[in-house]
Amino acid sequence: MTPPGSVYDAAASGGGRAAGAEGAPAPAHRLIAIGPGAPPELLALSPAIAEAVAQSVGAGEAPPTVVIRRQAPYALLGPKDRRLPRLQAGVDVLRRAGLPVYERIAGGTVVILDEGCLSFAVSEPCRDFTAVHRNFDRLTEGVRRGLRRLGVEAEFGEAPGSFCPGPYDLLAGGRKIAGIAQAMRRGFAMVSGMLIVSQDPVYVTNLLNEFYAAAGGTPDLVPDHVVTLSDLVGRRLGLDEVEDALKAGFAEVHPYVPALPTEAELERARRLAAERRLA
Repeated sequence: MTPPGSVYDAAASGGGRAAGAEGAPAPAHRLIAIGPGAPPELLALSPAIAEAVAQSVGAGEAPPTVVIRRQAPYALLGPKDRRLPRLQAGVDVLRRAGLPVYERIAGGTVVILDEGCLSFAVSEPCRDFTAVHRNFDRLTEGVRRGLRRLGVEAEFGEAPGSFCPGPYDLLAGGRKIAGIAQAMRRGFAMVSGMLIVSQDPVYVTNLLNEFYAAAGGTPDLVPDHVVTLSDLVGRRLGLDEVEDALKAGFAEVHPYVPALPTEAELERARRLAAERRLA
């Protein structure tokens, strides 16, 4: 177990004790927390580290794993964006804004991740392709419990006009506070998302409308149905506070042990990051 304050900022506390068969403790999950003290390379691998970890889970090389991470700013395209008629022109808009551009395996459309977001991903073994709804519900339970600790009641729903809208986004009072997506392949299910802590919805929405206008899409996004957690609770929330709440929320759901990515996962993340990068 990595001690608190390690260079990777691994989670500093374990979870509670959930009973398994015949009263035995439930198998522990891993929790990998990539915080502000992480090496620059690990922050740079943010677009790929969750998928690299999920592949280990699917192959039976690692237990179910929660990843909570921060990142340097980048744009992440969804599968639908790949079909835009002038995609390269849209990618150029994002590049001129100073953003590296990647694509992801989970569904949805383009999002911007930056220092105003906290990202998470939960992966577990799964070969049941009928379990989509159940996976969304179970694998985000720790997130919703963490948000409750901040005084935010979140529910699934779609916020019309928001960037990357989907029926399993997390809403509070009808406004989007987190985008959620799911990928199922290679023996794993991974539910991932980004909590909008202090990111400026107006700036992001305007930039994404520029992307779609250049790429031949429909630039009709509006920021009205997106809200930051800071605005929602009426005070400036720091990423540390939100991360602590998420860790506590996940601890209520599963016992976990703090961990680091393995060397094999880091190497896989390097390969995936190179494959997924478009610009």
